[in-house]
Amino acid sequence: MWMNYERGGGRSIKTAARNILKRKSQWFSNFYRTNRVKYENAGANGAAMRNLPIALVNMNNERRFIIDTFKNSIITHGHPRAIIGSILIGGAQMYFLKHEKIELDSFRDYIYRLLQSSIKIARGDENIAIWLTSVKDESVYERTYENTIKEAQYFMDHMEKYLPKEDEQYYRFTKALDRNFKGSGVSTAICAIYLALKYIETPENALFRAANMVGSDTDTIASFVGSLIGAFDNDVLSSRRVRHLIFSLQDKNYFKDIGKFLWEITFGSPDFIEEGTIDKTEAFLKIMAWEIGLHEMFWDALEEGNMVVHPTLGKGTIQNKTIKELRRDNYIAKIIKINFNMGQTAYFHSRVSTEGLVQESISEEIEKTLS
Repeated sequence: MWMNYERGGGRSIKTAARNILKRKSQWFSNFYRTNRVKYENAGANGAAMRNLPIALVNMNNERRFIIDTFKNSIITHGHPRAIIGSILIGGAQMYFLKHEKIELDSFRDYIYRLLQSSIKIARGDENIAIWLTSVKDESVYERTYENTIKEAQYFMDHMEKYLPKEDEQYYRFTKALDRNFKGSGVSTAICAIYLALKYIETPENALFRAANMVGSDTDTIASFVGSLIGAFDNDVLSSRRVRHLIFSLQDKNYFKDIGKFLWEITFGSPDFIEEGTIDKTEAFLKIMAWEIGLHEMFWDALEEGNMVVHPTLGKGTIQNKTIKELRRDNYIAKIIKINFNMGQTAYFHSRVSTEGLVQESISEEIEKTLS
């Protein structure tokens, strides 16, 4: 259902989301292949970007952190760079949470231990073991995995000598400014760790350096840097140096609430009811009903201030709806902004032709699957 309101999602993740609609696809066997992207080559940082909650709730359980990180990664990304990048940044987040002082040698030893033990620990999980036997050649994959760990360690081993130099030099060393590598799960995680370590006493510098290193994956690295700063100093948000950034942050109260909730899970005191497994057919029907209803059946009847109910995000209020012309002939974009009671804001969008056809409709693909 994320496909209806994603903003700026990566090519690999969007392809994975569409592929999982196929009846035979499972989360641990979502092997997609198109002319533009292949599952086994997907080594970007989309998996690491959604791994922070896993690091938060598992900071005292390294084995479960590795297994959950693997599971989170292989839903969408098949290359070791995506998994190792997730372990790198997640491991750093856990270390920064648990230490009042960051010593580079100790930090590196901790990260290296996580990386070296990761494949063995992951293989002990039933679903990951099935996934490993399903990849084209398990022995080749594990060699690639080991070589990617060596690549990450090589970058980490040379980090200290680059700390006194210009940030751009380390970016170039890790290939984070190379068009072919700038989205690499390893390079982005390593550069974020570099900036967080270098500017640990001046977090605003770390954030602005990350966001303004043009030619790199700026939003991802800045996000990682922010997570490390917050993990290390939980009073940073009250700091005068960065407090002004909070005022313009969309859904800031939601972020605070979800962070508190995840922290409570860490210490075993969450107040929530765990739902059961999701029936795939029922989920498909909900997706179809939402997409068709919002953009085809009820668009004209919906007005600002109306309440809607989303199958997963719950009740929400329409803030505005707009129609924009697209460069593509005979197509328009329908966009509707909804503030949900649970605190999240979402922009639902669809591209519609003058004949009323929805481009890249998810409901059309679901109809094929169900039939």
